[in-house]
Amino acid sequence: MSIIPEIINTGFKIDESELWREDFPVEEISISEIEYNLDIPYLEKKGTDDWNLSPRELIANFEIEIPHAKRVNQCDLSFPIHIYLHKDKWIILDGVHRFTKAVMLGHKTIQVKKVSREIALKCSRNK
Repeated sequence: MSIIPEIINTGFKIDESELWREDFPVEEISISEIEYNLDIPYLEKKGTDDWNLSPRELIANFEIEIPHAKRVNQCDLSFPIHIYLHKDKWIILDGVHRFTKAVMLGHKTIQVKKVSREIALKCSRNK
């Protein structure tokens, strides 16, 4: 059983389909404001079942991490990512592949929906 990295251990697991149903404002922010997310291991390396692959490592190993590379290539940047303020940092609840694609394409900004604690708990799998 893998242990969630502390920086993203919010105490709840988001149900993305529930989160997508919520209607709240979209904002455009500078990628530099959330650039530290490049070093958070949100994903798992090929052949593992652990939190051991950050977006930065995915970019560096794009030709090896084929399943994630395909998701990055296929994702639609017209959809905002969902971010949540946890331990004074905006972490990505949904949209790591979109975030990675935006960075790879050299975008300076990204569309986000800032998720409040109330909405996050409402959309969690462990209600």
